[in-house]
Amino acid sequence: MRLTFSCIAMAGLLVAGAATGQESRVLKLGMQGTAGDPQYQGVMAAAKQIEEKTGGKLKVEVFPNSQLGSFTEMMEQVTLGELDFTLNPFGGMDPWVARAGVASAAYVVKDFSHLQAILASDWGKAVLEEMKTNNKWHTIDSWYFGTRQTTSKKPISKVEDLKGMKLRVPNSAPLLAWAKAMGASPTPVAFAEVYLALQTNQVDGQENPLPIIDAMKFMEVQSHISLTNHLVQDQLILMSEETWEELSDADKQIVTDAFKAGGDVNNKIVTDKETALLAQFEKNGATVVKPDLEAFRAAMKPVYDELDGKFGAGTVQSLAGLAK
Repeated sequence: MRLTFSCIAMAGLLVAGAATGQESRVLKLGMQGTAGDPQYQGVMAAAKQIEEKTGGKLKVEVFPNSQLGSFTEMMEQVTLGELDFTLNPFGGMDPWVARAGVASAAYVVKDFSHLQAILASDWGKAVLEEMKTNNKWHTIDSWYFGTRQTTSKKPISKVEDLKGMKLRVPNSAPLLAWAKAMGASPTPVAFAEVYLALQTNQVDGQENPLPIIDAMKFMEVQSHISLTNHLVQDQLILMSEETWEELSDADKQIVTDAFKAGGDVNNKIVTDKETALLAQFEKNGATVVKPDLEAFRAAMKPVYDELDGKFGAGTVQSLAGLAK
């Protein structure tokens, strides 16, 4: 009798354990952003909503600050199904889908709503579909990351002001092409070392979205911020296609809705910060320069011609024409 009771009790525990395993699944999200930045706050809002709406059946564990590797390594992990989510710019997909880089060519994208129109176009949908087919990246949403501006120790009011300037830009083909087209001398510096490079005049200036410029305290060692508006960037929320297909239709909708809500959180923070930061920089003694950008766009023509040669005549113009 005692043996029978023990067997029944053990069977009950096993069933309960199996049920628990079925009812709770932890999904991993890796990102480059640091804890507290707008993308992190958006991701945490999405994670909270997913757990609440699924009654704890799905949970998202977030690994910020490149804990799981570089963005390239995390993208590979998503392909292999070892990581469930990561973030990366649409225009930054060019190593895998070369034509995506057109969206990162300077001045092609006017603002974030324009970028969303590009993603929703037949051209954008084809790029996203190719990413899914070839790399198993399922696109959930696109969040505003910011518009890149230029800091320096002198005003940049015309293209000629960039000529010969040692400008730190990331090792990104579109940004290197922009710097060269402006006549600057792009100078590679690791992101963590940019402050010191500016302070010691190893470089004359750098470019980044305003929230990054603020977070890294670059204006402590720069006197001017010029609104070159050369690149509008997003962060795609990418999910492993393998993980996506394992979810029920109801859970797919919950995940999609949660990341759209998280995107609203992120987008508001970034937009509000961009507005507030210019006033803050000026209050702290920086000079804000608003150049006429027509000449800057004109200087990009050789780059646009090269892109049209690679991806089809009129590609750049057709994407630029999607602006409202």
